[in-house]
Amino acid sequence: MHPSDVTLVAMIHGELIDGAAAELRSHLAACAACAGREAELRAGDEEVHGLLAILDHPVPRLHPPVAAARAPHLRPVVLAASLALVLAGAASAAVPGTPLNRWIRDRLVPSAPADAHRTVQAPARPTSGDGQAAGGVEMPATRELTLVFGEPEPAGLLTITRAERHDVSLRAFGGAVAYQVGDGRIVVDNRRPALRYALEIPTGLPRLTILVGSRVVFDSDHRPLGPAGGDTVSLSPERAR
Repeated sequence: MHPSDVTLVAMIHGELIDGAAAELRSHLAACAACAGREAELRAGDEEVHGLLAILDHPVPRLHPPVAAARAPHLRPVVLAASLALVLAGAASAAVPGTPLNRWIRDRLVPSAPADAHRTVQAPARPTSGDGQAAGGVEMPATRELTLVFGEPEPAGLLTITRAERHDVSLRAFGGAVAYQVGDGRIVVDNRRPALRYALEIPTGLPRLTILVGSRVVFDSDHRPLGPAGGDTVSLSPERAR
């Protein structure tokens, strides 16, 4: 009876009792087929042991004096490079308009809800009329617009025109005004008045209300605008139309 591969491997590893090992060696001496199988199994076993010996080796350790000698040379370079990166990042983050500055602001500054009021400082830009600087604000048009001037302006005038557009535009000529923009509402901080303002609204805007402080000086429900607008409203409550 020929031995199995399991029995042959057990003999190769020395796991058979002396009597069984001696009997198996006698069989191998007389059986060329089993002897060949034993040789193949032994060669494979030795190959596996060789591969394991390559993988299973101790991790080389750096001698303490060598590590101590290298550390002083590396630390100043690493610290200097790290400090340069931190300073460069801080400088870039501090400059308005840089990508890093915008990235930080987008993630650290909470964005206001869509219908929340926000203050807008009017940007200055030249006009093609009298050359005065005009600061203005624009917002999407809703079903109605309420325009509030915080302070009365005895000599202040607001010109209203209609146009084929989808948003509302308010410009102030001169002065230094700021705006709070909300859902269908613009509040003008005119403590430093401009005296002359221009409001352009969409042709299809159903309703327009204008207040100076808490007093209504124009209400389109009572005095509808003309098809092309062109109306002028006084910002002095005493001269309200």
